[in-house]
Amino acid sequence: MPGMQAAREALTHLLVGLHHVDDSVVRGEKKLGEQTYAVAYVDFADEVVERSLHLRDFQERILADDFFDSPGDLRWNKYLYIVAGPNSKKNPQFAAAKAAIESDKDYARKRVISEADLESLLGGPKLFEAAEHGNTYDVLTDWRHRLSAAGLELLLDAPTPRTTVVEKIAQRAAGAASTGKQQVKELNAADTPLATAKLLRLDIAAFRPVHNGKSYDFGDVTLLVGANGSGKTSLLEAVEYFYCGNNRRSTAVGPVRLKGTLLPRGGIRSVELSSTGDGPRIKARNLAWFNRKEQLVADIVDGFSLYNFLDTDAAYRLSGKLKPDDITKELSRLLVGSSASTTFEYMEKIRADVDKAWDKARRRADGLQAELTVMERRLMELQGKPSTAKTLTDAYRTALAALGWKRPSEAGVPTPREGQELLSALAHVQALVSLGGAARTIKDVEQRSAQLEAAVGNAKPVETQLVGSLEQEKRLISKIEELEANIKNLDRWIAYESAGFHDVRRRYKSAREVSERLTTRLGGLVAGDLPQVPQQYASLQLQDALQAAGEAATAAQARLTRAQQALDLHGRAASARAAAAAKLKDAAKEALKSSENPDMCPVCHTVHASGALMHLIERLTSGPETTQEVKGLAESLRLAGDEAGEARRAAITVELCQKYAAQLQLKGTTPNEVLEELVALRERASQAQQELQRVIKEGQDLGSAGFSSNEADLVWGRIAGLFNPESSNLTADIASGERRRQSNAVEEARKVLGECRNSMGGFDESIRGLARSAVVDGWVTRVEPIGTFASLVALQDEFLAATSNAAGLRSYLAVEDDGPLVEVQARIAAVASAFKQADEASRSDSESSAEQKDLPKSIQDWKFSLGKHRNEEKALFEAGKALDDLIENASLKNATREALDAIGDQINEVFSRIHSPREYEYVGSPDVLLRTADGHDARTLDEVSTGQRSAFALSIFLARNRTAAAAPPVLLIDDPIAHVDDLNALSFLDYLRDLAVNSGRQIFFATADTRVASLFSKKFSFMGEAFKTISLVREPQFDESAAQG
Repeated sequence: MPGMQAAREALTHLLVGLHHVDDSVVRGEKKLGEQTYAVAYVDFADEVVERSLHLRDFQERILADDFFDSPGDLRWNKYLYIVAGPNSKKNPQFAAAKAAIESDKDYARKRVISEADLESLLGGPKLFEAAEHGNTYDVLTDWRHRLSAAGLELLLDAPTPRTTVVEKIAQRAAGAASTGKQQVKELNAADTPLATAKLLRLDIAAFRPVHNGKSYDFGDVTLLVGANGSGKTSLLEAVEYFYCGNNRRSTAVGPVRLKGTLLPRGGIRSVELSSTGDGPRIKARNLAWFNRKEQLVADIVDGFSLYNFLDTDAAYRLSGKLKPDDITKELSRLLVGSSASTTFEYMEKIRADVDKAWDKARRRADGLQAELTVMERRLMELQGKPSTAKTLTDAYRTALAALGWKRPSEAGVPTPREGQELLSALAHVQALVSLGGAARTIKDVEQRSAQLEAAVGNAKPVETQLVGSLEQEKRLISKIEELEANIKNLDRWIAYESAGFHDVRRRYKSAREVSERLTTRLGGLVAGDLPQVPQQYASLQLQDALQAAGEAATAAQARLTRAQQALDLHGRAASARAAAAAKLKDAAKEALKSSENPDMCPVCHTVHASGALMHLIERLTSGPETTQEVKGLAESLRLAGDEAGEARRAAITVELCQKYAAQLQLKGTTPNEVLEELVALRERASQAQQELQRVIKEGQDLGSAGFSSNEADLVWGRIAGLFNPESSNLTADIASGERRRQSNAVEEARKVLGECRNSMGGFDESIRGLARSAVVDGWVTRVEPIGTFASLVALQDEFLAATSNAAGLRSYLAVEDDGPLVEVQARIAAVASAFKQADEASRSDSESSAEQKDLPKSIQDWKFSLGKHRNEEKALFEAGKALDDLIENASLKNATREALDAIGDQINEVFSRIHSPREYEYVGSPDVLLRTADGHDARTLDEVSTGQRSAFALSIFLARNRTAAAAPPVLLIDDPIAHVDDLNALSFLDYLRDLAVNSGRQIFFATADTRVASLFSKKFSFMGEAFKTISLVREPQFDESAAQG
């Protein structure tokens, strides 16, 4: 087959040491220098189905020996490629056989491929050459040009709040600053090595606490491994800051001081470079590396994340369970950058805000236009209006003079003061007319006032006497109540005295004091048995008795001791004799045992009857248990003990008598006298207690009869003031005498009270007569005529207003005493009406004149405001059109399409390498992104697995990196395969290995998964010193306050 032969020949450019290991199987190696890092077996038999049926035997024959002879890490890097030609593909079992082969994990990774896939899978050097992207479409630059033309450059910064931005758009203030854009300088000479050199070392003086003060050495490939929180991402971000002077995900707090050691390509001498945040210098790097012009200083990290630092967050989100729209959005983040994606979302939102603001500005301008039209019409109306003010003013002045007006008036137009005075005069006369039918003239009002004044003056002395009588009545009533209360309390006290309550209380206090005193004195001796004093000590003086008893006790104790000693001495002698007898008995028995004749005495050799000798020995070596001598000694000891006990008890009894005498202060001098006096004290205490119980019983009986100490004390407190304080003995007779005095005082007070009330009746009648004389028909009043002095005074006070109104009316105009008030009211009302007409006409002329004068300026101001709002409406409308054009013709979707078209070939090459099994192939057309490898059925990203989406996201990043010919030759990858299945992960690591070997790029790979770290090490350990591993651990956090405490 020509295809198979061409594929065989192609292997010579891809593998070294190529040779046949079977008729249709060749073996070759991939080397870095002299170090083999991968072994490939290629099967050209085109028998895929047959191989799947006998796969185990095939591997044992082809791979087994070589597998076990290989070093450990090389075993992880063996590959079996089974080339499927026409013969295999036409077999109906081909798909199942392919799946079975590729899922087998023994000996080597297996892929069923076509001959055309060999070069891409084996990773020839030309596949990793940098791809020049030329003038790649930059959506941010396109947006800047479009927005700059519309004066909307401010939107590229996505400022907030958006309401303020919309206001600036309406004011045409959303363009670039008048000073012009900052020009991008040429790349600093010190920064030139960054685009070609490898980073050998990074010294971190100040960045994040976890790395501050540390230094890290890097290789061509560097593995960062450590648990979450150990600082892996922070170390990658330190590298990012070294290149960009900024970080994408987080901003550094405080100053950052980093120093890197770089080794230029092909050089042998390293150079050192410190990090910088200088804006022009960073912007020059952005232009030189990523061809991005006139961006913000921080925008460099957007390009760095597209080409050098995998946006793991976007890759993770793309692999998640997202809706189709969300997948499109995350794909855009990967292809055009998170900054562009965020900016586009901002412009979509600001477009809606602009539309709302335009509608609001349009409605506001339309409202101003309508109001301006009304103002112009009003000006024309005022300019053609005639005047009637002078005629009405002359008529008013004539009527005012005829009224007899006293207040000064001006000759010109009516004034507000004149109008207020007319209304005041009219109010006065209206109040006088409202007094009733009797109020016909001013004279009638004045006479009524004099009548009321006379009535009040006559009633006032009588009222004074009445008030005095009322005060006297109150005092008498209070006195009677006090006397009656005294009588009641005296009656109760007499009842207590008659019942003997006070006597019982006195006896109770006395009995309790005596009982408590004796009980306290006796203490514990108040009851119980008393000791018996032996007769020989009873009549002796206490001191003598105490001495005699002590001597007797001492002597008895001495005799007891001697008896005990005698008995002990006899016992020791008896013990010695018994011990000697026992030894003698034992010796005799031993001698008999050794004798030929047991009945012959060993001492005297006398022969005894059988058994008699033994009986004789027993009798000679034993004695009675108790001899007469021992019995006598024991009896003497018993008697001595009894005597000693009696002597001790006698001594204790005498000591107690002395203690009682001292404790109770008794007068007795002998033990007998002390005990007799103690018995007498106990008898007195018993009698006092009995007396106390009798008094308590009497008190309880009185309590049952309704008497109590609390009430007795209360009653005494109420009557104590009626008696002489020096009187300490109040009897029932004394109390009864006081009661009679109190009763007589009550009768006397009641008599005086009756006389007082009779006088009060006469005073009331006099006042009622005067009040009746003041009540006259025809006068309107709100005061109730109840015939009291207060009602009479209220009637006078009410009429004071009428008097005031009469005086007020006379102050405005001349009024005759007999002139009818109704006529005066009509005349004033007519003049007031004339004033109102003249005033309104004058005001109308004045207002029309002022309005006519002010309207032109107001119209001019309104036209200016209308022009301002029309300009805002136009600015917002034009901004909306510009944003519509941008969203339609320069959308994020179009930018994503352009980016895919620019790197489509690179994506296809990478994706075909790192997704396994090869179920899909990249198309990248406007209608189809992916399609199935077998049936070429179109697939969108939401229709493939999360693992395949993750592989696609990695393909985009790696393809982007290949096109970054001018960017630093570094790849920063942070936990990229957390959501990639095992086969894709292996393929991805294989691709990275080929990339490190063939492209000259420096790779930084971070992971928290120890399993992935171990696999990574097995893939790259062949690089020797060029592969470095940095193991990071989470540093313990100490509580400083606890440490100080």
